[in-house]
Amino acid sequence: MKKLINFIQFQAIWFLCILGGAHGYEWQAIFLSSLILVWAWFVSEDRHHDLQLVMIAIAIGIVADTSLIWLGVMSFKSEFWTGFSPIWMPFIWAALAMTVQSSMSWLAGRLKLAAVLGAISGPFAYWAGIRMEAGVFNDFSVAIVALSFIWLLVTPFLFYYSQRLKESHVKY
Repeated sequence: MKKLINFIQFQAIWFLCILGGAHGYEWQAIFLSSLILVWAWFVSEDRHHDLQLVMIAIAIGIVADTSLIWLGVMSFKSEFWTGFSPIWMPFIWAALAMTVQSSMSWLAGRLKLAAVLGAISGPFAYWAGIRMEAGVFNDFSVAIVALSFIWLLVTPFLFYYSQRLKESHVKY
């Protein structure tokens, strides 16, 4: 049941942020997403791990999304921080990080599978957001290839980093 709730939390944050960004409700989306993330962190079995993983995912996300903007691959709809990753995207990255030990834990130790699934699902999630008017791909093919490459690397890295965090906090 915890994994299902975690999956629903991720989906709720994704939809809140995408729709909020697309329709000018960024602050409302951020507020509601924050409440969901705080609750998810509060019920987490390893808060220290999840906080560290969320921080690294947010950093990766800001760099990746800002790079896509600066390279002219895509743009996001946002009233704030134009030219950079929109203010609502880090909440999606944080929600994703919170799935690594929960609803997506079945990928732990399967880095090749994580890479393949990331290369497929990552671009699809962005494309879905684009279709919901949260942004624009300047060239569809270039965007899909760039996003596939990013997610081919990011997804297994999050699972690898998660495992390293667990190993560094082994209690004897």
